Amino acid sequence: MKKIKLAFVNVMDSYSGGEIVLQRLIRNLDKNEFDIVVYTKDTKFVETLNCKECEVIVFNTQYQMRLKRGFRSLIQAIKNLFVSSKYMYQLKYKHEVDLVHSNSLTSNIYFAVWAKVFRVKFIAHSHEIRDGVLFKIIHKYIEFCSDRIITVSNAVRYNWLEHGVHKNKIITVYNGLDNDFF
Repeated sequence: MKKIKLAFVNVMDSYSGGEIVLQRLIRNLDKNEFDIVVYTKDTKFVETLNCKECEVIVFNTQYQMRLKRGFRSLIQAIKNLFVSSKYMYQLKYKHEVDLVHSNSLTSNIYFAVWAKVFRVKFIAHSHEIRDGVLFKIIHKYIEFCSDRIITVSNAVRYNWLEHGVHKNKIITVYNGLDNDFF
């Protein structure tokens, strides 16, 4: 049986619950069924991943805008969009991945469109509730580009549904953390 080549994209600068859940997901996947590539920033996430079977590719692109506004942030966002195309191209043609899993709204925004362009299956993971017209547009865009959207709770699921995302695209998978996390 052919292994599924699975890529995880993590653009977060921090190390928090979402990254810990992602690490546990990666560690617990059956390595006889999946070949795993991880595209990530060089953070504590990399230091603590502990996946010898995984190919880890570290990049230095600054995706998070933090509260930046104005023309410079627009230029940075456009640059990041094009840099993401390069990474997705590499995932498709160099690493020959079958599926990309994106771990945050930020990476969903930048990578979903390129997954669609390069015809790579794409899973968008959503951890937060976002309101307003802009986020309604973003959610519809991510729906269009993604094969599935994972939400971490019913509240997050309902937020996506309120924004017009079709219920068949959304799967709710609760974050599972072991007791040692606390």
